[in-house]
Amino acid sequence: MQTAILVLVQVVFVIALSRIMGIGCRAIKQPLVIGEIIAGIMLGPSLLGLISPATADLLFPSSTLPFLNVLSEIGLIFFMFLIGLELNPKYLKSQLNVAILTSHVSIIVPFSLGSLLALFFYPLVSNNSVSFTAFALFLGAAMSITAFPVLARIITENNLQGTKLGREHPIFV
Repeated sequence: MQTAILVLVQVVFVIALSRIMGIGCRAIKQPLVIGEIIAGIMLGPSLLGLISPATADLLFPSSTLPFLNVLSEIGLIFFMFLIGLELNPKYLKSQLNVAILTSHVSIIVPFSLGSLLALFFYPLVSNNSVSFTAFALFLGAAMSITAFPVLARIITENNLQGTKLGREHPIFV
């Protein structure tokens, strides 16, 4: 099968499973983005690749992964651009202290928790070729940068960007 067609089929498959899982999460009063994260874990090496590597290679051959990666990065860039369009510079100026505090806390807390998780996960998933410091920094950074777009999705999905709660988060300040 041609690479472009296979990538399109993969995108449709990923979107379909994401929507199904999102609807399932919505049924239990969770944000759609949580279902999308679960779908990503289900289709990735963490679950599908572990349970059935042959199926994972059949659905997502290594030749198409760079294309999927580029498409996902472009999607994230467009989403964050749209979030940036909601930025109100006048409100930012009047709420600068709140914005600075909130932005620092929204980075420091996930980073700290991710670094603490490294104490538990390092012996389970790492080996001697990776230092504990590098592992802890990676896990902390991954938690920090992942928290921002997920929080943005939750705020926009629930139409909170116009409320005091949503406006005081630095995403929409």
